[in-house]
Amino acid sequence: MHGFEEELQSYNRQLKHGFSQLRFSEPLEREFRTFFARHNVVRQRGAIIVGIILLLALLPLDMRYLQDDALKYYLFSRIWITIPLLVLALVLTFRQALRRYFSLFSLIIITIIGITTSGVVVYCNRLGQPLPYEGIMLIVMVAFFLGGLYFRQALFCAIAIAVSYAVLSEALLPRALINYHNYFFLCATLLVGAVSAYTLEYQIRIGFLQRGALRNLAKTDPLTGLYNRGAINQKLNHLVYYAFREKKPITLLLIDVDHFKNFNDFYGHLQGDHCLQRVAEALSACCKRPLDFAGRYGGEEFVVMWFDAQPTEVEAFARRVKEAIEQMAIRHDASGTHTHVTVSGGMVTGIPASQLQSDKILHQADQCLYRAKDSGRNRIVIQDLGSEHDVISIIK
Repeated sequence: MHGFEEELQSYNRQLKHGFSQLRFSEPLEREFRTFFARHNVVRQRGAIIVGIILLLALLPLDMRYLQDDALKYYLFSRIWITIPLLVLALVLTFRQALRRYFSLFSLIIITIIGITTSGVVVYCNRLGQPLPYEGIMLIVMVAFFLGGLYFRQALFCAIAIAVSYAVLSEALLPRALINYHNYFFLCATLLVGAVSAYTLEYQIRIGFLQRGALRNLAKTDPLTGLYNRGAINQKLNHLVYYAFREKKPITLLLIDVDHFKNFNDFYGHLQGDHCLQRVAEALSACCKRPLDFAGRYGGEEFVVMWFDAQPTEVEAFARRVKEAIEQMAIRHDASGTHTHVTVSGGMVTGIPASQLQSDKILHQADQCLYRAKDSGRNRIVIQDLGSEHDVISIIK
């Protein structure tokens, strides 16, 4: 199957099969993680900046109720642990090379901040200077919605924070000071946050798949599933530039289904569409390597391109295309050339002399195609790139 068609179908296949475990098949999962990291960065920066501002605003309020050892421990955890970690997280969002790892850094940072906050709350309560436990619930919600974490990471982080609070409370506080309502509401926050975070990531993943499918459909010919003309031109420009830079040969074949108007008139347009679809399948099967591609240039015209094809391979490629069409044995009683569907083609091969030579390559292939038609059709005329008068060979 053509690589482009496979890429398009991979999005639709994943949508159809679902992903209840919040995991795509490879390589879609790798692509999604790149997408997730790139599109989350603004939200992450905003969340971190808001978090720093809120912590700074909370400092004087908390300091009114704390003194002595409680105040020292509180200031140490906030000024030397929490705020530096948030600043570090903010700096990491601006490092392009580290952005893909931000969710891991965020997991570590939020977990440390959460456990530290649990320790501060429990310690201050132990000293008879209680701090509200709601700050821990707020950090749990940050882990689920603002930390740039995947659902599993957020769930692990939130559970670690909640467990740390419970363990520290049971270990350090007298039984009379333990408020079990706090445990209940913390667990409720965990449950609500987990369900909401799962739903959020699920919807983000659906949006990613839908965007991927639409993006590929914009490059696809709807009848054949191959590249359309705009995508052909874009891909050709890229490959010509790459071939020029690396001094690699390219081989481009422009083909036309012989007497296709007669086919449509004789068999009808539905059969004509079916014929083009089968031709497209045959051409796609002739593209074996990652940079090879086939596309529908318009009407009954198709383009096939092979990258880094050696001179000894060129004629074999041309024969492979002709044989692939002939082996389908599509009846064409209105042809005038053959009893079955045939194609005429113009092929050019060589190393581009310029990185902006794609239009010239297409024009030369088009001239070879017309020469093939004028000389009787059902053949492929091959020329060296840039040599518009000398024919290497004609494949009949």
